[in-house]
Amino acid sequence: MQVDAIPLALRYKIQYPDEFINAIKRGEILATKCKNCGATYFPPQRDCYNCGKNEMDWVKIDNEGELMTYSIVFQKPQGFENYDNYVIGIVKTKDNISLMVWIKGEPKVGTKVRLTTDGIRLIGEVIK
Repeated sequence: MQVDAIPLALRYKIQYPDEFINAIKRGEILATKCKNCGATYFPPQRDCYNCGKNEMDWVKIDNEGELMTYSIVFQKPQGFENYDNYVIGIVKTKDNISLMVWIKGEPKVGTKVRLTTDGIRLIGEVIK
């Protein structure tokens, strides 16, 4: 079934800090942690929504987690049309941080995954 619709094009630019982008390129995943109350944020935040302070530290996120849920993407969004079908999942780390990552391997809810990057995206590799 095909539905005619008005094409929708959105253009936006997300500006992440250099520390975060450079860590992704190195294969690391960083979050920010409030120096005042200890709240941790991913994606990184400049201000703490918990206590309102703006003094944050960069912290490395644990590289293992549990796959909480996942979806296989057959209908790809604009810009991803040339990719093969892929799996996106939510992984909760031992630090109790939830991340949306591309899943590599055979996904199953509750399995352990190793978190890394491919230099651009966050990757969760299923641990056998």
